[in-house]
Amino acid sequence: MDPVLVIGGCGCQFVSDVTVFDINTSSNHIDSAKYIEGSLSSYQDIRSALQQVKPRVIFNTASPKMFGQRNLRERYAENIHGTRFFLDCIKEIEAVKALIYTSSSSVVHDNTTDLLNATENLPLCFEPQQKEYYTHTKAAAEQLVLTSNGSHGLLTAAVRAAMLFGERDLTTTPNIVENALRGRGKFQIGDGTNLVDFTYVGSTAYAHILAAKALLRESAATEPIPEDIRVNGEAFVITNDEPWPFWEFTRAMGAAAGFPVRKEDVWVVSVSLYYWVVVFLEWVIWGLSFGRREAGVKRGMVKYLTMTRTFGVGKAKRRLGYRPRVGMEEGIRRAVESYLEREGDGKKTM
Repeated sequence: MDPVLVIGGCGCQFVSDVTVFDINTSSNHIDSAKYIEGSLSSYQDIRSALQQVKPRVIFNTASPKMFGQRNLRERYAENIHGTRFFLDCIKEIEAVKALIYTSSSSVVHDNTTDLLNATENLPLCFEPQQKEYYTHTKAAAEQLVLTSNGSHGLLTAAVRAAMLFGERDLTTTPNIVENALRGRGKFQIGDGTNLVDFTYVGSTAYAHILAAKALLRESAATEPIPEDIRVNGEAFVITNDEPWPFWEFTRAMGAAAGFPVRKEDVWVVSVSLYYWVVVFLEWVIWGLSFGRREAGVKRGMVKYLTMTRTFGVGKAKRRLGYRPRVGMEEGIRRAVESYLEREGDGKKTM
Protein backbone atom coordinates (compact mmCIF):
# COMPACT_ATOMS: atom_id res chain seq x y z
CA MET A 1 0.00 0.00 0.00
CA ASP A 2 3.02 2.29 0.38
CA PRO A 3 3.17 5.20 0.64
CA VAL A 4 0.16 5.81 2.90
CA LEU A 5 -1.26 9.12 4.11
CA VAL A 6 -3.45 9.08 7.22
CA ILE A 7 -5.54 12.21 7.69
CA GLY A 8 -6.21 13.00 11.33
CA GLY A 9 -4.16 9.96 12.23
CA CYS A 10 -2.61 10.88 15.58
CA GLY A 11 -3.69 7.98 17.73
CA CYS A 12 -4.42 5.55 14.89
CA GLN A 13 -2.27 2.49 14.32
CA PHE A 14 -1.32 1.34 10.83
CA VAL A 15 1.66 -0.79 9.85
CA SER A 16 3.16 0.63 6.68
CA ASP A 17 5.15 3.56 5.25
CA VAL A 18 2.86 6.07 6.91
CA THR A 19 2.70 9.84 6.94
CA VAL A 20 0.16 11.45 9.24
CA PHE A 21 -1.52 14.76 8.34
CA ASP A 22 -3.13 16.36 11.38
CA ILE A 23 -3.77 19.81 12.82
CA ASN A 24 -1.82 18.84 15.96
CA THR A 25 0.78 16.08 15.85
CA SER A 26 2.10 16.44 19.40
CA SER A 27 0.26 13.45 20.91
CA ASN A 28 0.10 9.68 20.36
CA HIS A 29 3.23 9.51 18.26
CA ILE A 30 4.23 6.26 16.59
CA ASP A 31 7.98 6.08 16.03
CA SER A 32 7.80 4.55 12.56
CA ALA A 33 5.44 7.23 11.18
CA LYS A 34 6.21 10.62 9.67
CA TYR A 35 4.13 13.69 10.53
CA ILE A 36 2.90 16.79 8.72
CA GLU A 37 0.94 19.50 10.52
CA GLY A 38 -1.86 21.16 8.59
CA SER A 39 -5.52 22.04 8.61
CA LEU A 40 -8.41 20.40 6.81
CA SER A 41 -9.79 23.87 6.24
CA SER A 42 -6.69 24.91 4.25
CA TYR A 43 -6.58 23.91 0.59
CA GLN A 44 -2.89 24.86 0.46
CA ASP A 45 -1.99 22.68 3.47
CA ILE A 46 -3.76 19.70 1.93
CA ARG A 47 -2.22 20.21 -1.50
CA SER A 48 1.27 20.59 -0.01
CA ALA A 49 0.91 17.36 1.98
CA LEU A 50 -0.25 15.41 -1.06
CA GLN A 51 2.57 16.77 -3.20
CA GLN A 52 5.11 15.87 -0.53
CA VAL A 53 3.88 12.31 0.11
CA LYS A 54 2.31 11.38 -3.24
CA PRO A 55 0.40 8.63 -1.45
CA ARG A 56 -0.93 5.51 -3.11
CA VAL A 57 -3.49 5.04 -0.33
CA ILE A 58 -5.26 7.62 1.85
CA PHE A 59 -7.13 6.86 5.06
CA ASN A 60 -9.29 9.85 5.98
CA THR A 61 -9.93 9.35 9.70
CA ALA A 62 -10.24 13.02 10.66
CA SER A 63 -13.21 14.40 12.53
CA PRO A 64 -13.80 17.01 15.25
CA LYS A 65 -15.16 15.81 18.58
CA MET A 66 -18.91 15.32 18.59
CA PHE A 67 -19.66 17.08 21.90
CA GLY A 68 -18.40 19.88 24.09
CA GLN A 69 -17.29 22.55 21.62
CA ARG A 70 -18.55 25.99 20.78
CA ASN A 71 -19.29 26.96 17.16
CA LEU A 72 -20.10 23.33 16.47
CA ARG A 73 -21.62 23.84 13.03
CA GLU A 74 -18.48 25.59 11.81
CA ARG A 75 -16.21 22.90 13.28
CA TYR A 76 -18.27 20.02 11.96
CA ALA A 77 -18.43 21.61 8.51
CA GLU A 78 -14.74 20.67 8.19
CA ASN A 79 -16.02 17.13 7.59
CA ILE A 80 -17.51 18.37 4.32
CA HIS A 81 -15.16 21.17 3.24
CA GLY A 82 -11.98 19.29 4.12
CA THR A 83 -13.18 16.21 2.26
CA ARG A 84 -14.02 18.30 -0.79
CA PHE A 85 -10.58 19.95 -0.68
CA PHE A 86 -8.87 16.56 -0.49
CA LEU A 87 -10.84 15.20 -3.42
CA ASP A 88 -9.96 18.24 -5.54
CA CYS A 89 -6.26 17.97 -4.63
CA ILE A 90 -6.25 14.23 -5.36
CA LYS A 91 -7.37 15.01 -8.91
CA GLU A 92 -4.39 17.34 -9.31
CA ILE A 93 -1.78 14.95 -7.90
CA GLU A 94 -3.09 11.82 -9.70
CA ALA A 95 -1.04 9.45 -7.54
CA VAL A 96 -3.76 8.13 -5.24
CA LYS A 97 -5.30 4.78 -6.11
CA ALA A 98 -7.42 4.13 -3.01
CA LEU A 99 -9.24 6.41 -0.56
CA ILE A 100 -10.94 4.97 2.53
CA TYR A 101 -13.16 7.38 4.42
CA THR A 102 -13.85 6.83 8.11
CA SER A 103 -17.56 7.46 8.32
CA SER A 104 -19.97 6.69 11.16
CA SER A 105 -22.54 3.97 11.70
CA SER A 106 -24.97 6.75 12.66
CA VAL A 107 -25.20 8.18 9.11
CA VAL A 108 -28.30 6.04 8.45
CA HIS A 109 -29.92 6.95 11.77
CA ASP A 110 -31.86 9.98 12.96
CA ASN A 111 -30.07 9.64 16.33
CA THR A 112 -33.42 9.67 18.10
CA THR A 113 -35.21 6.35 17.60
CA ASP A 114 -33.96 2.85 18.36
CA LEU A 115 -32.11 0.99 15.61
CA LEU A 116 -31.88 -2.82 15.54
CA ASN A 117 -29.58 -4.84 13.25
CA ALA A 118 -29.36 -2.02 10.72
CA THR A 119 -27.45 -2.60 7.47
CA GLU A 120 -25.92 -0.54 4.68
CA ASN A 121 -29.18 -0.88 2.74
CA LEU A 122 -30.70 1.98 4.73
CA PRO A 123 -30.41 5.39 3.02
CA LEU A 124 -28.19 8.14 4.37
CA CYS A 125 -30.02 10.43 6.77
CA PHE A 126 -29.65 14.19 6.30
CA GLU A 127 -31.16 17.29 7.89
CA PRO A 128 -33.95 17.94 8.80
CA GLN A 129 -34.63 14.24 9.52
CA GLN A 130 -31.11 14.01 10.92
CA LYS A 131 -31.15 15.60 14.38
CA GLU A 132 -27.37 15.79 14.84
CA TYR A 133 -25.55 18.21 12.55
CA TYR A 134 -22.29 16.35 13.15
CA THR A 135 -23.81 13.18 11.68
CA HIS A 136 -25.29 15.16 8.80
CA THR A 137 -21.79 16.33 7.86
CA LYS A 138 -20.37 12.80 8.14
CA ALA A 139 -23.08 11.54 5.77
CA ALA A 140 -22.45 14.39 3.33
CA ALA A 141 -18.69 13.75 3.36
CA GLU A 142 -19.23 10.02 2.84
CA GLN A 143 -21.48 10.79 -0.11
CA LEU A 144 -18.80 13.03 -1.65
CA VAL A 145 -16.19 10.28 -1.30
CA LEU A 146 -18.33 7.49 -2.74
CA THR A 147 -19.59 9.56 -5.68
CA SER A 148 -15.94 10.29 -6.56
CA ASN A 149 -15.30 6.58 -7.01
CA GLY A 150 -13.78 5.85 -10.42
CA SER A 151 -12.74 9.46 -11.09
CA HIS A 152 -9.11 10.10 -12.13
CA GLY A 153 -8.16 6.50 -11.42
CA LEU A 154 -9.32 6.77 -7.80
CA LEU A 155 -11.32 4.01 -6.10
CA THR A 156 -13.10 4.80 -2.84
CA ALA A 157 -14.87 3.08 0.04
CA ALA A 158 -16.30 4.11 3.40
CA VAL A 159 -15.88 2.35 6.75
CA ARG A 160 -18.71 3.13 9.17
CA ALA A 161 -17.35 2.53 12.64
CA ALA A 162 -19.70 2.11 15.61
CA MET A 163 -18.86 3.46 19.11
CA LEU A 164 -15.07 3.14 19.17
CA PHE A 165 -13.05 2.15 22.21
CA GLY A 166 -9.55 0.85 22.83
CA GLU A 167 -5.95 1.95 23.22
CA ARG A 168 -5.36 5.67 22.60
CA ASP A 169 -9.13 6.21 22.69
CA LEU A 170 -9.66 9.81 23.79
CA THR A 171 -13.40 9.75 24.41
CA THR A 172 -15.23 6.55 25.40
CA THR A 173 -12.68 4.96 27.73
CA PRO A 174 -11.56 8.15 29.55
CA ASN A 175 -15.14 9.29 30.17
CA ILE A 176 -16.30 5.94 31.57
CA VAL A 177 -13.20 5.35 33.71
CA GLU A 178 -13.32 8.88 35.12
CA ASN A 179 -17.00 8.42 36.01
CA ALA A 180 -16.15 5.17 37.80
CA LEU A 181 -13.34 6.92 39.65
CA ARG A 182 -15.79 9.55 40.90
CA GLY A 183 -18.25 6.92 42.13
CA ARG A 184 -20.71 7.40 39.28
CA GLY A 185 -20.35 3.83 38.03
CA LYS A 186 -23.23 2.72 40.24
CA PHE A 187 -25.73 4.95 38.41
CA GLN A 188 -27.87 3.64 35.56
CA ILE A 189 -30.30 5.64 33.44
CA GLY A 190 -33.33 3.59 32.38
CA ASP A 191 -33.90 -0.13 32.70
CA GLY A 192 -30.50 -1.07 31.26
CA THR A 193 -31.80 -3.32 28.49
CA ASN A 194 -30.69 -1.09 25.59
CA LEU A 195 -28.19 -2.95 23.40
CA VAL A 196 -25.36 -1.08 21.69
CA ASP A 197 -22.72 -2.17 19.19
CA PHE A 198 -19.17 -1.19 20.11
CA THR A 199 -15.99 -1.51 18.04
CA TYR A 200 -12.49 -2.13 19.29
CA VAL A 201 -10.12 0.32 17.59
CA GLY A 202 -7.79 -2.40 16.34
CA SER A 203 -10.68 -4.08 14.55
CA THR A 204 -11.56 -0.78 12.88
CA ALA A 205 -7.99 -0.26 11.72
CA TYR A 206 -7.97 -3.82 10.39
CA ALA A 207 -11.16 -3.13 8.40
CA HIS A 208 -9.55 -0.04 6.86
CA ILE A 209 -6.56 -2.08 5.73
CA LEU A 210 -8.77 -4.82 4.29
CA ALA A 211 -10.70 -2.19 2.34
CA ALA A 212 -7.51 -0.58 1.03
CA LYS A 213 -6.08 -3.89 -0.16
CA ALA A 214 -9.36 -4.76 -1.85
CA LEU A 215 -9.45 -1.39 -3.65
CA LEU A 216 -5.88 -1.87 -4.89
CA ARG A 217 -6.75 -5.35 -6.18
CA GLU A 218 -9.82 -3.99 -7.95
CA SER A 219 -7.81 -1.09 -9.37
CA ALA A 220 -5.46 -3.59 -11.02
CA ALA A 221 -8.24 -5.93 -12.19
CA THR A 222 -8.61 -6.49 -15.92
CA GLU A 223 -12.18 -7.79 -15.69
CA PRO A 224 -15.27 -6.06 -14.27
CA ILE A 225 -15.85 -6.78 -10.58
CA PRO A 226 -19.19 -8.56 -9.91
CA GLU A 227 -21.53 -6.20 -8.10
CA ASP A 228 -22.23 -8.61 -5.24
CA ILE A 229 -18.55 -8.76 -4.20
CA ARG A 230 -17.39 -5.27 -5.20
CA VAL A 231 -15.70 -3.03 -2.62
CA ASN A 232 -15.13 0.17 -4.61
CA GLY A 233 -17.92 2.70 -4.25
CA GLU A 234 -19.33 0.86 -1.23
CA ALA A 235 -19.84 1.54 2.49
CA PHE A 236 -19.23 -1.04 5.21
CA VAL A 237 -20.49 -1.04 8.79
CA ILE A 238 -17.86 -2.26 11.25
CA THR A 239 -18.62 -3.40 14.78
CA ASN A 240 -17.25 -6.02 17.15
CA ASP A 241 -20.25 -8.15 16.09
CA GLU A 242 -21.08 -8.59 19.77
CA PRO A 243 -23.77 -6.15 21.03
CA TRP A 244 -23.69 -5.40 24.74
CA PRO A 245 -26.20 -3.73 27.05
CA PHE A 246 -24.83 -0.19 27.32
CA TRP A 247 -24.73 -0.06 31.11
CA GLU A 248 -23.08 -3.48 31.40
CA PHE A 249 -20.33 -2.16 29.15
CA THR A 250 -19.76 0.88 31.37
CA ARG A 251 -19.67 -1.28 34.52
CA ALA A 252 -17.24 -3.72 32.86
CA MET A 253 -14.90 -0.83 32.09
CA GLY A 254 -15.23 0.47 35.63
CA ALA A 255 -14.45 -2.99 37.03
CA ALA A 256 -11.40 -3.29 34.78
CA ALA A 257 -10.20 0.01 36.22
CA GLY A 258 -10.58 -1.34 39.75
CA PHE A 259 -14.04 0.01 40.59
CA PRO A 260 -16.49 -2.92 40.35
CA VAL A 261 -20.19 -2.42 41.11
CA ARG A 262 -22.49 -5.27 42.14
CA LYS A 263 -25.85 -5.41 40.36
CA GLU A 264 -27.69 -5.08 43.67
CA ASP A 265 -25.83 -1.82 44.31
CA VAL A 266 -26.87 -0.19 41.03
CA TRP A 267 -28.98 2.96 41.42
CA VAL A 268 -31.56 3.12 38.62
CA VAL A 269 -32.75 6.61 37.63
CA SER A 270 -35.73 7.07 35.33
CA VAL A 271 -35.02 8.62 31.93
CA SER A 272 -37.53 11.46 32.40
CA LEU A 273 -36.15 12.44 35.81
CA TYR A 274 -32.55 12.40 34.58
CA TYR A 275 -33.50 14.49 31.54
CA TRP A 276 -35.02 17.28 33.62
CA VAL A 277 -32.09 17.23 36.04
CA VAL A 278 -29.76 17.74 33.08
CA VAL A 279 -31.90 20.59 31.74
CA PHE A 280 -31.82 22.25 35.16
CA LEU A 281 -28.02 21.92 35.40
CA GLU A 282 -27.56 23.31 31.89
CA TRP A 283 -29.45 26.46 32.82
CA VAL A 284 -27.75 26.84 36.21
CA ILE A 285 -24.24 26.55 34.75
CA TRP A 286 -25.11 28.85 31.85
CA GLY A 287 -26.62 31.43 34.21
CA LEU A 288 -23.87 31.39 36.82
CA SER A 289 -21.18 31.73 34.15
CA PHE A 290 -23.11 34.40 32.20
CA GLY A 291 -23.13 32.13 29.18
CA ARG A 292 -19.38 31.48 29.18
CA ARG A 293 -19.51 27.83 30.29
CA GLU A 294 -21.35 24.73 29.12
CA ALA A 295 -22.56 21.81 31.22
CA GLY A 296 -20.51 18.63 30.91
CA VAL A 297 -23.68 16.63 30.24
CA LYS A 298 -26.29 18.05 27.87
CA ARG A 299 -29.88 17.06 27.24
CA GLY A 300 -28.95 15.93 23.71
CA MET A 301 -26.69 13.26 25.19
CA VAL A 302 -29.38 11.64 27.36
CA LYS A 303 -30.84 9.63 24.50
CA TYR A 304 -27.49 8.02 23.76
CA LEU A 305 -27.46 6.53 27.26
CA THR A 306 -30.83 4.81 26.79
CA MET A 307 -31.04 4.09 23.06
CA THR A 308 -30.76 0.68 21.39
CA ARG A 309 -28.48 0.82 18.34
CA THR A 310 -27.13 -2.36 16.73
CA PHE A 311 -25.88 -3.20 13.24
CA GLY A 312 -25.26 -6.17 10.99
CA VAL A 313 -21.73 -6.66 9.62
CA GLY A 314 -22.54 -9.35 7.08
CA LYS A 315 -21.51 -7.21 4.12
CA ALA A 316 -18.06 -6.54 5.60
CA LYS A 317 -17.62 -10.24 6.32
CA ARG A 318 -18.55 -11.28 2.78
CA ARG A 319 -16.73 -8.63 0.77
CA LEU A 320 -13.80 -7.65 2.97
CA GLY A 321 -13.25 -10.92 4.82
CA TYR A 322 -13.65 -8.94 8.05
CA ARG A 323 -13.75 -10.60 11.44
CA PRO A 324 -13.23 -8.79 14.78
CA ARG A 325 -9.60 -9.15 15.82
CA VAL A 326 -10.24 -8.83 19.56
CA GLY A 327 -13.31 -9.78 21.62
CA MET A 328 -15.18 -7.28 23.78
CA GLU A 329 -13.82 -8.43 27.14
CA GLU A 330 -10.23 -8.43 25.95
CA GLY A 331 -10.77 -5.09 24.22
CA ILE A 332 -12.10 -3.57 27.45
CA ARG A 333 -9.08 -4.87 29.35
CA ARG A 334 -6.67 -3.42 26.81
CA ALA A 335 -8.48 -0.09 26.62
CA VAL A 336 -8.54 0.45 30.38
CA GLU A 337 -4.98 -0.78 30.88
CA SER A 338 -3.73 1.62 28.22
CA TYR A 339 -5.64 4.52 29.74
CA LEU A 340 -4.38 3.84 33.25
CA GLU A 341 -0.80 3.57 32.03
CA ARG A 342 -1.19 6.91 30.30
CA GLU A 343 -2.81 8.61 33.29
CA GLY A 344 -0.91 6.84 36.06
CA ASP A 345 -1.52 3.59 37.91
CA GLY A 346 -2.47 5.49 41.05
CA LYS A 347 -6.07 5.47 39.82
CA LYS A 348 -6.25 1.71 39.87
CA THR A 349 -6.84 -0.20 43.08
CA MET A 350 -6.03 -3.88 43.41
